[in-house]
Amino acid sequence: MRGPQYLFLFAAMSILALNGCYYDNEEALYPGSFCDTTNVTFANSIEPFVQTNCATPNCHVPGGAGNGDLTVFANIASKVADGRFLQSIRRENGVYPMPPENPVSACDLSKVEIWIAAGAQHN
Repeated sequence: MRGPQYLFLFAAMSILALNGCYYDNEEALYPGSFCDTTNVTFANSIEPFVQTNCATPNCHVPGGAGNGDLTVFANIASKVADGRFLQSIRRENGVYPMPPENPVSACDLSKVEIWIAAGAQHN
């Protein structure tokens, strides 16, 4: 009788060991795939995005070839207010896609959408 009892105990212990807690987090498993949208502000999220993707040399800067200077918040706010800013980075029909070479990441797009939905404040 002892054989089946030990087999049952071994099976029960194995199931418990395989069904243990799983503490890995997404960032550790998939580096670079985590998108933190908990504190989206102009200074922390949008301004760096604009500087990297829009206000680049010879584009949306004073004297640049881009349609408007996006180094100034008031100009960004104007493009946000008329819808062109979000339409361009979403690459919607009827607007020139921005940036022209590569679409922005889903994370950056989410941050812009969150910032605009919260009132596109200069914070």
